[in-house]
Amino acid sequence: MGAERDLTSLLDLIVSAATTLIAADRTSLFLVDHERGELWTTVAQRSTAIRLPMGKGIAGLVAQSGETVNIPAAYSDPRFDPANDRHTGYATRSILCMPLRNHRGIIVGVIQALNKREGHFVEYDEQVLSALCAQAAVAIDTARLITSERERERLSHELELAAGIQSGLLPADCPPSEHWRFASFARPCDETGGDYYDYLIGPTGIDVIVGDVSGHGIAAALIMSTARAFLRAIHDGDATDMGRMITRLNRLLGQDLGDDVFMSLVTVRLADDGVVSYVSAGHEAPIIYRPAAACFLGDEETGLLLGILDDEIYQTLAGAACQPGDIICCFTDGMWECADRDGTQLGMARLRNIIAATAAHGALAVRDALVTAAMGQLQGQPPGDDMTLVVMEFRG
Repeated sequence: MGAERDLTSLLDLIVSAATTLIAADRTSLFLVDHERGELWTTVAQRSTAIRLPMGKGIAGLVAQSGETVNIPAAYSDPRFDPANDRHTGYATRSILCMPLRNHRGIIVGVIQALNKREGHFVEYDEQVLSALCAQAAVAIDTARLITSERERERLSHELELAAGIQSGLLPADCPPSEHWRFASFARPCDETGGDYYDYLIGPTGIDVIVGDVSGHGIAAALIMSTARAFLRAIHDGDATDMGRMITRLNRLLGQDLGDDVFMSLVTVRLADDGVVSYVSAGHEAPIIYRPAAACFLGDEETGLLLGILDDEIYQTLAGAACQPGDIICCFTDGMWECADRDGTQLGMARLRNIIAATAAHGALAVRDALVTAAMGQLQGQPPGDDMTLVVMEFRG
């Protein structure tokens, strides 16, 4: 037992040893799940996997009380429930049931032996089984810890792989353009996230997409990658009308999103002559700032979130006719909702002030200033939500 590190093999070994040592007909070993308040086993000789609540049945009573139960005549004891015998056809005569305590005195399992081959279980059988249980409990604790650590390492490795795959889905480089300059930033709050940005080259300009799936982590990342694949396929097929594109995307996503999952998205089309148009599905509209006039431009209209209504129709909205030096910012709410230790958020007003203060220095300066402010607001804490930012500068 001390050498066996695989939990399933260890439990088989313990059950086999107990059956042999006390000359039982069959033995079951139940592990205690303290969080769920139940016992479970997949190691029951000539029986199927069993789950039962604490306090139910002989094993449940032993797990709850911590006392050994030795029943020489099962059908004469009011604690015995013959229902399982009637279901399986097995005839239970005698029972010896004992808790397994680890070195801290915590009950980690229960071992239950049935039907002494000759007579019934006696005090000597209790002593032998007690000695076995003492060593078995320590071995189970060790094997569980090793199994838990292996599972943690496996999950960590899988999350690293998922993070690498998701990172590979984000643009490696900014799109080449004589007229526009780009700067971006993306940071998930977990290994993976539900934020998304992309650059798609179309016949009438560059489309910049920023999206945010509700929640974060693996589930949000899967939806994000699905949305990216859908949108790229739609864009390749027909990129002329952005409103029609997002309408089709919404219908496709509606088939995959649950009732409690949705996605916000904004698509901004940048023409070579500086004309900007956009479609917003429940997302913050692009912020457009003109340093030459020290003012923000355009309205901030938005449509319904993706995944709410399958038949929603999205419209292309006019942004602005940009002049050289104008700055456009798109971001997810993780940027302005990032908070310090007291819960104070960076806030939209401060975000806009930073854009106004740095816009004259170009897209890279705006991106760096916004990221610096967000990281400063977090005060070294991990962000509570995914953070994504794309800054665009019209060069003329």
